[in-house]
Amino acid sequence: MANDAAPQPGDIYLGFNGVDSYVEIPCIDAYGVASAGALTVSAWMRPDALNFDNFEGTGYVYWIGKREGAGATGQQEWALRMYNREGTQEDPPRPNRISFYLFNPEGGLGVDSFTPHTVREHAWIHIVGVADSARTYFYRNGTYVRCDTYQGPSQGGCPIHFQAPSNQDKQLVIQPRNGSAPLRFGTRDFASYFKGGLSRVRIWSRTLLASEIADLYTTHTVPRDRLVAEFMLNAGTGQMAADTAKGNDGTIFNATWETQR
Repeated sequence: MANDAAPQPGDIYLGFNGVDSYVEIPCIDAYGVASAGALTVSAWMRPDALNFDNFEGTGYVYWIGKREGAGATGQQEWALRMYNREGTQEDPPRPNRISFYLFNPEGGLGVDSFTPHTVREHAWIHIVGVADSARTYFYRNGTYVRCDTYQGPSQGGCPIHFQAPSNQDKQLVIQPRNGSAPLRFGTRDFASYFKGGLSRVRIWSRTLLASEIADLYTTHTVPRDRLVAEFMLNAGTGQMAADTAKGNDGTIFNATWETQR
């Protein structure tokens, strides 16, 4: 079904080549879950491939993320990613699953909420990842999909995660901390690259209500309360990704302005 809030013919968006293109935005604390104990990330994304040229050994392709390093010096926080169609190491396979993840600073295992819906090439999808003080939530095209618990007991039907399938008595707990890593679009830390388009990337330092997310998808009604980032990605020229919320502009590397057809 057509959605007038999605990018329309003639609209400008930012296209990523899947090889070396990305946007880098300076770090601010408001981009972290730990700042307010809550975070919402919203974006229109358009995969132009289902098998990507540059994906990680696990099959992941990160298309938005905030991370630098790993281990004792790690600055890992959160990410949006999808699986490559082929070559994933998961059993059972997870072709093109799109996920919203939280990580401890050292990285490794994270807790995610995801959508199992089929992904089509060149089709726009509205993705929203939400984190409150204990859970993550995932919305696709304005509709709630699922929630997961990243610390504390399971509540509201949000399952907990375990440190390993063979260790079902030790919960995987995430304690988000703000780091110094920049925010990037099109990649997270250069280990994988997204091929496709991004438009209207926004971050709030609070949890959006389900009704707000539905309105954002159907009518492009944008809640302004605690909106800490807004990258429309529709300038059509130049190498700057303008932030119309706080003026924390990003730099575009090798991505190109495209016109929706």
